[in-house]
Amino acid sequence: MSFCTNLQYLRKLNKITQEELAEKLEVSRQSVSKWETGEAYPETEKIIALCDIFGVDMDSLMRGDVTSARTVFNAVNEEDGGVIHDDGVEEGAMPSGEESGGRSRAAASALGRAGRVLEGGIISGSVAAYIIMGAAGGLWHPGWLIFIFAVALCAFIDEAFAAEGGEHNSAPPAARIFYGLASMVIILSPGVYLVCGLVFGNWHPSWVVFIVAGFLMIALGGIGDALSGKSDD
Repeated sequence: MSFCTNLQYLRKLNKITQEELAEKLEVSRQSVSKWETGEAYPETEKIIALCDIFGVDMDSLMRGDVTSARTVFNAVNEEDGGVIHDDGVEEGAMPSGEESGGRSRAAASALGRAGRVLEGGIISGSVAAYIIMGAAGGLWHPGWLIFIFAVALCAFIDEAFAAEGGEHNSAPPAARIFYGLASMVIILSPGVYLVCGLVFGNWHPSWVVFIVAGFLMIALGGIGDALSGKSDD
């Protein structure tokens, strides 16, 4: 069987519409339709995502016969009381898209927890550093600036570590890094401006940092979109 036939079979088997699959992959419905008709093929990262969603390996999806593979699987499970339909598919034997993607969600959840641990360490470290600077060196001001940099770093970690519920938590790792840098830059710019003004007295022309930060945020976000394949939309 061809890739397009396998994809259409797996999608219908899991009762997922083209719109729902497109949403999961962050592409347009037209892209999914073209994949199923053989007019186009997805990028490698989308193929990997499809394997995660449907619980199949890449070789089976691209060149194998997923129908016969599940017929054999279901025949073995028929002894356990499974129901075999006319097309050889056992009801309930094939995991749904949500179930087959469980491993991916578990990995993302673990990554998100690691990110929260790092954020906790950063916040705790910044508080400790502020107290030390203030108590030992009398730098209560402008030592408080450290918190702006801590928040900026946490914003980067939120995106890069796929925090649960984040806007870009389904994007590939490389894209999340650029999204994280974009978030970090926009938060960091006031801190840089205040350091230039309070520490060095250069209030002017340090305000230019906001213009530079705006362009950087757009550029980094654009790279993230490109790596996420959002140009397919």
